[in-house]
Amino acid sequence: MRLDELAGNLPLKQSLVHPERLPHAMLLCGSPGSGRHTLARLLAQAMVCDHPEDAPCGVCPNCRRVAEGVHPDVPQLSSFVSSKDKDKKAIVVDTIRALRTDVFIRPNQASRKVYIIAPAEEMNPNAQNALLKVLEDGPSYASFLLIADNPMALLPTIRSRCVVYRLAPVQTGEALPVLQRRFPDKSREELMLAADQSRGIIGQAIALLDGDSKEDETVISSVNRCVDALQQRSELALMEWAVWVQTDKISREQLSRTYALLRDRALDALAGRQTGAALAQWDAPWLSRLADLTRTGVDAMERNVSPAHSAGWFAVSAVLWQ
Repeated sequence: MRLDELAGNLPLKQSLVHPERLPHAMLLCGSPGSGRHTLARLLAQAMVCDHPEDAPCGVCPNCRRVAEGVHPDVPQLSSFVSSKDKDKKAIVVDTIRALRTDVFIRPNQASRKVYIIAPAEEMNPNAQNALLKVLEDGPSYASFLLIADNPMALLPTIRSRCVVYRLAPVQTGEALPVLQRRFPDKSREELMLAADQSRGIIGQAIALLDGDSKEDETVISSVNRCVDALQQRSELALMEWAVWVQTDKISREQLSRTYALLRDRALDALAGRQTGAALAQWDAPWLSRLADLTRTGVDAMERNVSPAHSAGWFAVSAVLWQ
């Protein structure tokens, strides 16, 4: 399968060789900007491509329609949302029921139908249970791609029905060609700086170079400040980070993403995949503890703990561990 458009992640790409052998339900995880939506689009194209021996070719009518978001057999989740539910943040049960009804209508133009559900963790429990029924008993031509920042927010029964693919940060050398194609007028030094600041998360590097994503800049700044404080092994530095979180009024989602990025860096360092030098020299017990603390931080954000209280807890916990 042709997945060159997705940077890095070689082991993942090597496991996705034959479009006809793809699992019927896949859960794509990773940090925001890690390429989950790119991978979902490539997988959807591969499953409906007119040239399965070279899928996704990117040029056949089916591939082009998927790229444009207008393929009738790769419907947008928004098309199943009723007018009364359009203002709701959560994905509600009525939306999934409408999707489930559509599943049993045979494909219109391709041999398969592909449903992309993102962000999957925004499905409420009733919606997840409704989806579970079709994951278990859906027709053979239907495939489901779930995209999640926090897969643990999904019911265990949903996770157990999906094959999980986690996208990892990429090396600077892998990110550079992607950024050069996207920003041909930027210098190599600017591109490398953005790749380093985003710690291998290409979407965040693009946001930095675009200069139009204050939220991503805030998350990256929060992560870098926290890593600097942890490196200093200083109670004062960690408390200063916690105060910065409080005074700059970081949103719950931004702090959750801060924790998620810190967790990913710790896990990458443990696995020898660290893309930056910041955590590379830390010992395994400390990295494991950092991963545990940040997982708890993400869970706290899911339970609506205030960002100020959570940041203070994290700073105190990190100090006590050291």
